[in-house]
Amino acid sequence: MVVGAIVGMLMASVVVPPLLVWYNEPGAITPGRQTEMICNIPTLIHYTTQRLLLGQAIGAVLGAILFLVIAGLSGPRAEPAAAA
Repeated sequence: MVVGAIVGMLMASVVVPPLLVWYNEPGAITPGRQTEMICNIPTLIHYTTQRLLLGQAIGAVLGAILFLVIAGLSGPRAEPAAAA
């Protein structure tokens, strides 16, 4: 599970930042027009960091669950008890 959590967190570190950029892209507000935005930088940094950490936590949980299921399916099988 630890390996799965680490792998999930690393995958989220790769996947979440581009998603945040896409989701918060100013041009998506008015397609076809260049939009200028003035923003509060500390709030933007807090929001982005919070979303990245949330994405990493979700990735870690999903990775841990996935690796737990894989380990459960591929683990050693118990031999049936022999009749006496």
